[in-house]
Order: sequence, then structure tokens, then C-alpha cells
Amino acid sequence: MQKPKTILVTGCAGFIGGNFCRQFRKKFPNTEIIGIDNLSTGRRSAIEPTITFYKGSILNATLLEKIFAEHKPEFVFHFAAIPGVGYSVEHPRKTAEVNIVGTAALLEAAQKHGAKRFIYSASSSVYGGVAKMPTKESENLPSPQSPYAAQKYASEILCCIASQISNLDTVCLRYFNVFGPGQYAGTAYAAVIPAWLETIFPAKISAKTERGNKKFLRGYIEGDGNQTRDFCFIENVVSANIIAMKYKKRLKGDVFNIACGERTSLNQTAKMIEKFTAHTGKKLNLEKRPARIGDIRHSYADISKAQKTLDYKPKVKFEEGLKRTVAWFESRKN
Repeated sequence: MQKPKTILVTGCAGFIGGNFCRQFRKKFPNTEIIGIDNLSTGRRSAIEPTITFYKGSILNATLLEKIFAEHKPEFVFHFAAIPGVGYSVEHPRKTAEVNIVGTAALLEAAQKHGAKRFIYSASSSVYGGVAKMPTKESENLPSPQSPYAAQKYASEILCCIASQISNLDTVCLRYFNVFGPGQYAGTAYAAVIPAWLETIFPAKISAKTERGNKKFLRGYIEGDGNQTRDFCFIENVVSANIIAMKYKKRLKGDVFNIACGERTSLNQTAKMIEKFTAHTGKKLNLEKRPARIGDIRHSYADISKAQKTLDYKPKVKFEEGLKRTVAWFESRKN
């Protein structure tokens, strides 16, 4: 394919969106990158400095119209969301407005202004507690067990319909437990790896900020720790998005698992972290807590469909990715 002239990245100040913009810029130095983020969970420091940034919500119809009319993005990478299973259980309406209505608003604008493809950041949570693993897209029908999972699945359906009724092509990438540098334990609903690493390498920030509050610098494990996850390093996710953009045929809202294709328990993860942080003299003292409502027991992806169709290959395996993540936490300045 020819190098894209302009792309739009939602959630460009977030963990995935920020990493994506930085790596995309290296591969496509002349492409105009437009970013939008309301900074509710994102960080200004994560914004790639060469992009054109708009501070605002994807629910702001006036702002979306301005962005699409002025910049005419060829490809839309939709990372913006309110994440977190637990948070969605407590705030189902608030999360639905962003995670479903926000997607619908972007699809509408993309169709109106002639975008070529809409790459949606879906989630493995849509599968719920699967009976057969590794999880194949064709063998495991969606069975959401939380509002967040249901919202992600609803947006997949919207993407599929958009491809059926318009010239906009769409594709849904179901991420499995993304982690890596730039992922902060910023709230009570942070992912497990940064939440644990934050206890060993606490950020040097003001106590007035949420992350500076000591109550968030805690280490705990929910359930017995034998639950497993298919942790996917951030570089693999970025690569999958770029591959999906470059794919020549129409994808028509199809879904693809994006993961490492490895299965690791939380107890094993804790041991690896302690191995990579042994030189600090600190250990993970994890408080035992009950299993979280809406959480799934096991997660393990079959990535053969993405490999065959998109030529996706996880470049960084879990242990290497974890080692890099530990190094980033140790060296970060804020």
C-alpha cells in the first residue's frame, strides 16, 4: 500500500495510543498523525510531540466534525475507552456512553468523510469464561460477563454493520492483556503488572495527585493466583494495528485475536517479577483478596487466524516483554 497521508488516533495520550503514535511515527515519518484525547486517564507526557493534538472527548460531535472535515483521515485507530472490568461494574452508564456511543460517533464521522478503514481496539473480555482453550474466534461465541465486555462487543457489532452499509472498511482486534512500558498504575483499576511494579518502583510525584496517594501503591492478588492470562506486549499490539491498516483486501468487520499465544498464571508472573527485581532487595508482598466480580478465570488465545490472514507474528514473548517493562519502571523519571 502507499504510505497513508493522514491518520486519526483516539486515546493518543493513553498507554496503547501513546505507544502506537511513537512507533507509527518511526515507520511513517511523513504521515500526518491527528490525535484526540480528553486526558481523563491519559497523560500529556505520553503524547508523541510531532502529532496534531486535540484535547476533547470523542462524544463531542462538533469537535469530531471539525477534525474529520479539516484533516480527512484515511485510517482511524480507535484506542479511546474507559477501561476496567471493575470500574464498568460500578459505573455501567458512564462507561457505556464512551465505549459504545463514542464508537458510534466515530464510525458515523468516518463514513461521512470517506475514511478507508476503521481499526477498532476490541477486547478478549468479550469471550467471557471460555470452555475451550486456546480460544478461537470461530469456536467461542461472545459471552460477556461484565458491562465493559458487553460494551466492547457492542462496538464490534457496530463496526461490522458499518462495513455492510457503507464504503468504510472495519476490523476488530481483540487484545489479550496488553502490558509494557508506559502503563501506569494510575487508578484502583490498573492492570496487574503495573500495579505490582508500582509497589517496587513508586513514581516520584506529588502526593496531591491520585497516583501519589499511598492507598494506590498496594500489592494484592485476587483469588488464589492460579488464574492464567495471555499477556501481550505492547509492541505486538502496535504491530497488529499497522498490519491491519496495510492489509489490501476488505476485512468487513472481521475479528482477530491479538496476543502472544502463551499462558501464564499470576503466581508465575509474580515469581518472574521478583527474579527481574532481585537486585533491588524488594519483594512483592501481595495481599490476598477475593476474586473480582466479572473477572474471568483463564485467558489463552489461538492466534492462528491473525497469523494466516494478516501475517501477524508476536515479535516479543511474555518473559522478554516483562523484562523490558521492569527496566522501564526502574528507569522512569515520573
